[in-house]
Amino acid sequence: MPEALDIVCPCCEALLKVDPETSSVVWADKKKPEPKDFDELVNRVGSRRGVLDKKFARSIQQTRHASEILDKKFEEARKRAESDDKPPPHPFEND
Repeated sequence: MPEALDIVCPCCEALLKVDPETSSVVWADKKKPEPKDFDELVNRVGSRRGVLDKKFARSIQQTRHASEILDKKFEEARKRAESDDKPPPHPFEND
C-alpha cells in the first residue's frame, strides 16, 4: 500500500494527507491563525457595536410600524362590523 501524500493547500495553507488509491483526504492539519493584537480586537468589537445598534434601532422601528398597521386594520374591521346589519355568524350552528 503506497504511503499517503503530503499536500499543502494553496488557499488556507493546511497540510493535507491524501490517499493515492482513493484520492481522498485522510487527514487535514489546519494552520493555526496568528495571535491578534488586543487593541485590534477591541476596535473590531467597537465597530460591530455600531452596526448592531443600527440593526436594533431598525427592528424597533419596524415593530412600531407593524403595530400601527395592525391598529389601522383593526379600526377598519371595527367600522365595517358596526356598519354591517347582519348578525355575526354563530360558530355552533353549522353542525
